[in-house]
Amino acid sequence: MSHQCPVNKEVKTFKRSSLKETKVQEKNPLPTTQVIDDEKIAIKEKSMKVPLNSELEDFSPDKLKRTETQEKNPLPTVDVINDEKIAIKEKSMKVPLNSELEDFSPNKLKRTETQEKNPLPTVDVIKEEKIAIEEKCMKEPLNVALEEFDAQKLKKIQTNEKNPLPTAKEIEAEKKAQKGSK
Repeated sequence: MSHQCPVNKEVKTFKRSSLKETKVQEKNPLPTTQVIDDEKIAIKEKSMKVPLNSELEDFSPDKLKRTETQEKNPLPTVDVINDEKIAIKEKSMKVPLNSELEDFSPNKLKRTETQEKNPLPTVDVIKEEKIAIEEKCMKEPLNVALEEFDAQKLKKIQTNEKNPLPTAKEIEAEKKAQKGSK
């Protein structure tokens, strides 16, 4: 039982001849470089003929009226700040910050017992664990393969330097060559 998608069936039976022919029209074409260059030239010519703002060129500061600046919210002076500090200290001495704190009695508190859910080990427990670890290390070596390793089985090799450092003579010759090329 084959299920064929109805969309696939329509695509297979579609006739291109049933489509109408249309012409593509650009509704907002981009300007060419020639148009952009012409606009730049026109802007330059206009700026040479007419100043940017004739009012600015004709402006005379003599036409301005003299005014006095009034500070509506002046900053306090040092004396005013010191007076405010003294007033705050005097007020705090007269009225306590919180009368409840003065009247507080620790006798009103309930007694509670603290239960440690994850207590730290005592010094004795730490010493016992350290001794147990040391004893275990003495009985069982950390790596038996290291103890049984035979260095005689290693092969002798020769190291070949692929990028050796230059000798003093080579360095001098290179310095002379650089001085000669300058």
